[in-house]
Amino acid sequence: MKTHKLLDTLKAKFNLKTDAELSWMLCVPPSSLSKMRSGMPVSAERILQIHDATGWEIKRIKGLL
Repeated sequence: MKTHKLLDTLKAKFNLKTDAELSWMLCVPPSSLSKMRSGMPVSAERILQIHDATGWEIKRIKGLL
């Protein structure tokens, strides 16, 4: 998975500079984003949290993984 692509796209789209800002927007702990960047698979729960926070279709989110 290319989780970094998803996270970097989210940061760019919402004009966020740090993963801490992104974690605040997604309502997830910063350590979760760090684990995702390190290669931990993105859970269905995280995908739904991203969907809820952004309004993006799940298909779009999965396409960035």
